[in-house]
Amino acid sequence: AIMRLRLLPLMLATCLSLMAAVYHFSAKTSVLQLSAAWIVNQSEANLLVFKAQAPTYAMPLDIEALRLNFSKLKDATKRHSGPHRGRLDQMMLNYVPVFSTTEWMLRSPSGRRFTIAEVQAVAKSTIRPGVPVPNVAHFVLPFGDTQLQFHHMVSLLSCLHVMKPHRLMLWYAPGRLPTGRWWDRVRKNLTEVEWDERIVMVQRPVPKSVYSVPVHGREHQSDVMRLEAVLIFGGVYLDIDVLVLKPLDPLRKFDFTIGREVSYGLCNGIFMSAPSATFLAMWHTAYQVFDDNAWGDHSVKLPHSMQLAFPDLCHVEEDSLDRPNWTSEEVVWIYGIGQQHHWDWRRKNYAVYLYGKFNNENLSSVRSLNSMYGEMCRYILFGSS
Repeated sequence: AIMRLRLLPLMLATCLSLMAAVYHFSAKTSVLQLSAAWIVNQSEANLLVFKAQAPTYAMPLDIEALRLNFSKLKDATKRHSGPHRGRLDQMMLNYVPVFSTTEWMLRSPSGRRFTIAEVQAVAKSTIRPGVPVPNVAHFVLPFGDTQLQFHHMVSLLSCLHVMKPHRLMLWYAPGRLPTGRWWDRVRKNLTEVEWDERIVMVQRPVPKSVYSVPVHGREHQSDVMRLEAVLIFGGVYLDIDVLVLKPLDPLRKFDFTIGREVSYGLCNGIFMSAPSATFLAMWHTAYQVFDDNAWGDHSVKLPHSMQLAFPDLCHVEEDSLDRPNWTSEEVVWIYGIGQQHHWDWRRKNYAVYLYGKFNNENLSSVRSLNSMYGEMCRYILFGSS
């Protein structure tokens, strides 16, 4: 009896511990169930918000692929999220792109207005079986000085005469229409009918934020604009210092194509995509954790990480779009006098990114410019290098 009395407190304590454990487990299970339900409901809520706010895509997004890939996308994005890394799961909630097209204004040079759907229909008419990328080109024009420079003219003419897009879409900020003698030269390279038929001027506000994240850098604002332009219409995006040297048709068979700039990065200065391509849509959603203070993270390093995670969704051209690159070793091959023998652009390149090293060239000076840049300009402008 004495032994039972001594064991009674121990037995009572054990019972209380078991009861507490059961209660704790039940409570924890309830919390887990509530959390899981919240996550599901939050995803459904985000999808409802997306459906309410979504722009009209030329082709439907693959919502299921975006949902299934979202966790893996977040893993690929984490290293590029800068100060948002610790809050990535709280900030990166939408697995579908969210942005507005309501303030986009599309018109011909003569002033004819177009709806987005009308231009999408024209773009879609250039898609055929096995070729999902429309024969449409996009440029984002400079936000600052509206006077085009010589190399801008050469870039636009290379697109018009070498790529031969069915439509050339020129995106500009309100009040920032292009001007100057080199813009006039572009205009004079097409007949009145061609100019008004092939050129689409698109005015849209410069994005000051993407999702809930501020975007202040002009280059970063342009990055957002190009992703949204190609998501909606599909086609080829080109920076206005890219020279097209061969028709891009062989690359239009891939849903998404981009060029390698360096071993750790791909270059968003030229890429091509089917409308609503999954890789491009994921790239946009990754901007939920964009860091405006980081140069090149979301535009160069992130697509590289994404391509490693989703190789089936992104075709990479290793040499033909962004080589020679900006490194001191290679950029001299573009501009160095007598250095053009280092790189056979005629054989290797669909396009060359110029990386902004210019010396006020003109139609006269490039005729004798003994460099790869001079050769490419002569090829585009005069038909011989």
